[in-house]
Amino acid sequence: MKLSRLFLCIHRVLGLVLSILFLVWFLSGMVMMYRTYPSVSEQQRMAHAERIIMCDAISPPKMPQGLSALSLQQVAGRPIFLMSTAEGESQVDALAGKPIESFLPEQMESIAARWSSAAPILKDTLNEIDIWLIGAMPFKEFPVYHYSLNDREGSELYLSSRTGQALQLTNRESRFWAWVGAIPHWIYITKLRATGRQPWTDTVLWLSGFGILMVICGIIVGLHSMWKARKRKGAGLSLYVKPLFRWHHLFGLFFGLFVLTWIFSGFMSLADAPQLLWPVHKEHSARQLYADSLKVDHYRLDINHVLAADDVRRVEWMEIGKHPYYRVWTANDEYLLDASDTVLHRVELNEADCRKAVQQVHEASERVNAMMMNNYDNYYISQKRAMPLPVCKVTVEDADRSTYYINPRTGDCRYFNNNRRAGKWMYTGLHALNLPFFVAHPMLRLAIMWVLMLGGTIVSVTGLLLTIRYLRRKINKR
Repeated sequence: MKLSRLFLCIHRVLGLVLSILFLVWFLSGMVMMYRTYPSVSEQQRMAHAERIIMCDAISPPKMPQGLSALSLQQVAGRPIFLMSTAEGESQVDALAGKPIESFLPEQMESIAARWSSAAPILKDTLNEIDIWLIGAMPFKEFPVYHYSLNDREGSELYLSSRTGQALQLTNRESRFWAWVGAIPHWIYITKLRATGRQPWTDTVLWLSGFGILMVICGIIVGLHSMWKARKRKGAGLSLYVKPLFRWHHLFGLFFGLFVLTWIFSGFMSLADAPQLLWPVHKEHSARQLYADSLKVDHYRLDINHVLAADDVRRVEWMEIGKHPYYRVWTANDEYLLDASDTVLHRVELNEADCRKAVQQVHEASERVNAMMMNNYDNYYISQKRAMPLPVCKVTVEDADRSTYYINPRTGDCRYFNNNRRAGKWMYTGLHALNLPFFVAHPMLRLAIMWVLMLGGTIVSVTGLLLTIRYLRRKINKR
């Protein structure tokens, strides 16, 4: 068999299987430029959370060994400590000092009522995942209480019985757009996610991998056909006379590279950049900036002073660079308090604070530089400008070119090394044109995305029609 014939055979066989999937991906991708899968933001959670009532009896309980996280919230009228260790998470009533395994149905109803102006209606008590819980990964939260909020928008709320936290919030509109956008685009099938993430990840990677092979073979076949057409006088760019074949060939030539980069970048959304090309010399992460084991006795600022000073909905104990802070959420704000002082005052991290925190997790010989950044760069970037500015960018002169982006108001951190930078280019750079130039020129990005998506759709539609014709011919022969 000639090599060109082999590529054509591979392209045709894979096209029989994947042509519908590619069309669904492009059509749903158009929707996802505007609307995505619904989720509950932290701002929404805090807006509907209870204010923590100051009480002299509130004090951190006896801390377990290796305490890595500690926070305080008011749930169903009681202040609750949530603690994390290597063994898992636990909850303790801040007043009674007793552990809490889960909340009672009547308590869950009072939590749901904070999200609705009308009386919420319990629709179901879930012990397994449904289509709207896929993104929440709620396996340790069962049973999950599913409420209708009884409003004009048809809002539905999912609450964890373990923590009382909102896992999902949808309405009639967001559900509709998810069904025609994110759900088919991400192949969100409950059976694939019923036991965890891995079966779904493997399925998407295999489908994307076969899609990459199909497109590469198609490009090779298209270029070979064009070369043969150029040798034939008067043939133009395509040998094909029948309109459908000709359209698929020509649009495949013009948009084939885009289709290839798009399916490849979709593959990279679930895969890591190959370490053979971008090796990781030493494992670092944003988590290393925070203490592995909290030392609660270092927090000199009384927690009740914090609660008395503001409309506090959540407090988190955190140590950045071995310095203790309270991270405080109100209904519409988030900030840091210096917990090493008995006097209450807000703080923002400066370059020296961030540099010191990073230096403590790197070798003394590795030079660390810090600067405040007021504009997005290639890696700290958001098309919707959701990521806050300014941000402190800390770079390390090590083999991985480690870079940390630290929010000075909240202590949040994002970490990149050479491998992660390559992965970001291969995913969001190629898949969504998530680059500073296009953030500054959103209408230009939108126009380019529409042209490319429409081109890919035409390639998929013509490929699907050719597949149907091919199958019809085979059936008629039999």
